[in-house]
Amino acid sequence: MLTKKHSEVIKIKLQKMRLKRQLSQEEIADLIGMTQSTYSRKEKGVTNITMQEWIKIAKVLAVEKDEIYQASISKKDIFKVFENLNIPPEFLEKINFLQKENFELQEKLRILQK
Repeated sequence: MLTKKHSEVIKIKLQKMRLKRQLSQEEIADLIGMTQSTYSRKEKGVTNITMQEWIKIAKVLAVEKDEIYQASISKKDIFKVFENLNIPPEFLEKINFLQKENFELQEKLRILQK
């Protein structure tokens, strides 16, 4: 299972590329040889995508594999994806605030669980 952050970035990248090519999940699934429901789980980051599947998806999307594939994800990479989506600055500020608040709450929870 992928980390939540990693699966979110995969979802954003794959959806963005697929929609840019005007392909439905069903169409791309057919082109790479899997069912729509299987592709949907992979696009959402629920199940892992094999290297062979990354290669097939990249070919269908007419991009280099490295443009969509990422073995691990960093905060910097997440923000690159968000920047490309033209999210208003006030939303990015709210995201940053919520990430910080989430981290602080997780720390408090860890302390309380000890």
